[in-house]
Amino acid sequence: MLSHLSVNNFAIVKSLQLELCTGMTTITGETGAGKSIAIDALGLCLGGRADAGAVRAGEDKTEVTAAFAIENNQQATRWLEDNDLFDGTECILRRTITKEGRSRAFINGSPVPLSQLKSLGQLLINIHGQHAHHQLMKSDYQLSLLDQYAGHTALLKQVRSKYQTWRNADIALTKLKENSANNLAQLQLLEYQIKELNELAIGEDEFPDLEQEHKRLSNSGELAVTCQQAIDIIYEAMKSTPLLCYKPPAANCCSWPSSTRA
Repeated sequence: MLSHLSVNNFAIVKSLQLELCTGMTTITGETGAGKSIAIDALGLCLGGRADAGAVRAGEDKTEVTAAFAIENNQQATRWLEDNDLFDGTECILRRTITKEGRSRAFINGSPVPLSQLKSLGQLLINIHGQHAHHQLMKSDYQLSLLDQYAGHTALLKQVRSKYQTWRNADIALTKLKENSANNLAQLQLLEYQIKELNELAIGEDEFPDLEQEHKRLSNSGELAVTCQQAIDIIYEAMKSTPLLCYKPPAANCCSWPSSTRA
């Protein structure tokens, strides 16, 4: 049941706060008083199509909020539970549209795609209009009418509880299968590594030599990185400052006196 409707900056409406109680509520007024605008705002909150034209002139955005009491709405409660959006016996829908046309939708404070808002909206309220009879063509609505007529409320609760138990067990089983696959992959890796070690047949007296070799190779890697960095620095310096060319001295034109023979 719709319990509260809040409309801000929608069409020509600056602000509208509507509280509804149990029983029948009738809204009357002259043509142009805003009755249809309230219904259009509610439809927008339920996932209806909208654009920037819905924003009141001079405002940045339109915001419509609708609160529903769902303690007696088993379908809506089940939908919220299945989508991890259940938050007690009240469901709050909110829709905002900016003057640029960007739209956002929320269910119980959580952002959701517009498709989810439409799906839930069909379970919360029926707006009867010129084509209201088209709802009878939907199989979900037919099933709901049949269950209500047969009084299957308790049976529906039992089936929903069993389904939730099965769903939790199925999720747990999927996680166990994933963990099992990861464990198998790790086991195969360890077996492969053990096989390689066995094929190497390393003796106990070889471990000190292997450790020394490992340290030497590790240091050589660091030296290679350091040398490469030095080469890069020298290369950059050569590009920015030309090196002076070395010119060997000219040969002496005077020869040494030859030694005299005795």
